Amino acid sequence: MKSRTRMSMALPCLFAAVAMAVPSGAQQIIKFDPPGAGKGANQGTTSTGINFFGTITGNVTDNNNGTHGFVRTPDGKYTEFDVPGADPVLGCTCPDSITDLGAVGGYFIDTNTVGHGFLRTPSGNITTFDDPEAGTGAGQGTYPQGITIFQVAGGYYYDASTTGHGFVRTPDGSFTSFDPTGSVGTFPGNINNFGVIAGAYYDANFVSHGFVRTPDGKITTFDAPGAVGGSVGTYTAYINDLGLIAGSYYDATTNVETGYVRTPGGQFTAFEAPGSGTAAYTGTNVYALNLQGTITGFTADDNFNAYAFVRAPDGKATTFHIPGQIENGGNDEGSAGWAINAEGQVAGRWRDLNLATHGFFRLPTGWHKAWKNP
Repeated sequence: MKSRTRMSMALPCLFAAVAMAVPSGAQQIIKFDPPGAGKGANQGTTSTGINFFGTITGNVTDNNNGTHGFVRTPDGKYTEFDVPGADPVLGCTCPDSITDLGAVGGYFIDTNTVGHGFLRTPSGNITTFDDPEAGTGAGQGTYPQGITIFQVAGGYYYDASTTGHGFVRTPDGSFTSFDPTGSVGTFPGNINNFGVIAGAYYDANFVSHGFVRTPDGKITTFDAPGAVGGSVGTYTAYINDLGLIAGSYYDATTNVETGYVRTPGGQFTAFEAPGSGTAAYTGTNVYALNLQGTITGFTADDNFNAYAFVRAPDGKATTFHIPGQIENGGNDEGSAGWAINAEGQVAGRWRDLNLATHGFFRLPTGWHKAWKNP
């Protein structure tokens, strides 16, 4: 009941935020970096989550190659943080999601390169956690992939044999581990606010398949039709609060990466963002979808130029590049949308000619807010 009360208290704020939005002209793309962002190769900013109000989280790597978490509010204010026990250089503090109430979830990696989960409240209090069955060796540990507004976490852990398994953690600290039947490696993509998890798993032949798990533990597995018979399969799946799933698969005939949408009833639609390549291992990679079913990610052309895209629920897709991004940098080296909120605002990262990364957010056509562009 307390969680439901908190959600109802947030609704007036949501409506107020909608009322603040006013029509505008074309899309706006705003580039940003926290003050401590490095400018060298593989340094800089990666945005990984955005909530309804436009608050963004992610990680930032400084000039000393230390990687820290950050939160950026819509007015351009930054808070950088490290989870106690994280090793910024050998590991990281790596947020991957932020709720509409401002709680941040993610993982951190310690000096022994073991992963652990964390939850950070809007006031800055941090709780760390580990699945009881997680391994403690290098490259093992616990890796949350999202949190709900009720602070239920979902993700995967590597056991002592470095085999991946799914987990759910409730706010009281209880864990439930799970695997689809036949899995030799389970990797959830995200968890929605109702506790439903989507992701992918590998079978004994190391072919990947999609799955969806309800809070009562029922697991349904699936394959995008175009992936059936291929050597790779359906390799990502993300779910929104309405049960719509989006992800990517490798075409069984061409090995072109292809986006898909799966309805709660199990109907599939395949798609390619404009400019997607037709050669093997080029194509469309889905990273996130919002409540309305708008999808973001990146697409790689036949020259392996990578560009961010958004696809509307009606199927209309737009590919866009960030001014200054590297060209011919290789798959996933250019720009990519990593998160999208219910307003259609995309948060992501782009890479420059020096291979440094930077954050961006994109305001959709027809909307404008008083975002600060430092």
